[in-house]
Amino acid sequence: MSLRIAAMLVALSGLTLLAQEKEKKAPPAVDRQAQLDLIIEDFVKARKASNAAMRSAKSAEEQKAAEALLPKESNFLPRVYKLIANGASDETAADALAFAVFGLNTKDTVIYDALAKNFVKTDKIRRFLQMAMSNAPEAAKPVLEKVLASNPSKEMQGLACYALASMAFEKEGPATAKEAETFFARVEKEFADVKAGRGSTLGEMAKGSLFELRNLQVGMKAPIAESKDLKGAKASLKDHAGKVVILDIWATWCGPCRAMIPHEREMVEKFKGKPFALISVSADDDKKELEEFIAKEPMPWVHWWDGADAALLKQWNIRFYPSLYVIDAKGVIRYKHIRGDELEKAVEKLLAETK
Repeated sequence: MSLRIAAMLVALSGLTLLAQEKEKKAPPAVDRQAQLDLIIEDFVKARKASNAAMRSAKSAEEQKAAEALLPKESNFLPRVYKLIANGASDETAADALAFAVFGLNTKDTVIYDALAKNFVKTDKIRRFLQMAMSNAPEAAKPVLEKVLASNPSKEMQGLACYALASMAFEKEGPATAKEAETFFARVEKEFADVKAGRGSTLGEMAKGSLFELRNLQVGMKAPIAESKDLKGAKASLKDHAGKVVILDIWATWCGPCRAMIPHEREMVEKFKGKPFALISVSADDDKKELEEFIAKEPMPWVHWWDGADAALLKQWNIRFYPSLYVIDAKGVIRYKHIRGDELEKAVEKLLAETK
């Protein structure tokens, strides 16, 4: 299951819990809330059934049958229409629209028109904005822009601004990086004190992204990177000055990370004796588990570990695993998040430049 789908399912579960709480507080709205609750419940069941079938599929036909179990927009959107009929503008309608956008990933203009007409200037759009902060589809951008421009609430404006920043941040290219930095900088300047759940503020959340945008782009000099080796001694990127370095931020529980290990072993053997270093930075909670893993799965290269809450992981704004940076002999970031043959060819190219 992708991180985006996992985040969406968590958010939809939040909608269900929210609906149940509102049923207790507002008996007159029970019927409509119950309808929304059932829609979300049916959606989550269909998603889980499809995922289970995909995991057990042993043939192309079974895989196709599993995919057919995925929830379809055509089965759910008419049910959402009933909850937003006649210009409904209560929280149930707002939450139903949020489900249509983030659950169904719909591009239906009726949904976005309803959001723009009835909710962009109200606090009832909060749930939509909270969900948009981590996985907003492109079609949501005009709604977010209208909230930022016209909602009277500083909180709603701040959430919309952060969501717009995150949307641009997830894309690649200098233009979108600049757009993301502009929005994150505005968050830092105008909305830093806005609460964003779990005790954190938008300003705190934007800090790591701004650091990444301003210090960790291809072509930039790699910033200070310090941690500890497996003996607990201080370790630094400076210890490998003059070498081509792969900084591989990973964890033993990460499937894609583990899948890279055989090829990484091959590269380390291939580039033995050359100015090259592979540094694996573990995000595992327990160093003992990491050491036991390495004992069973040989990884004959440099290892750093300072816990799952290591300062390096926070400073470098690690958002997914593995996260890879390829740094040339002059300390400049030349590639990001590449794997396999592309990674090997990048190292070969940078090693050739050192001659």
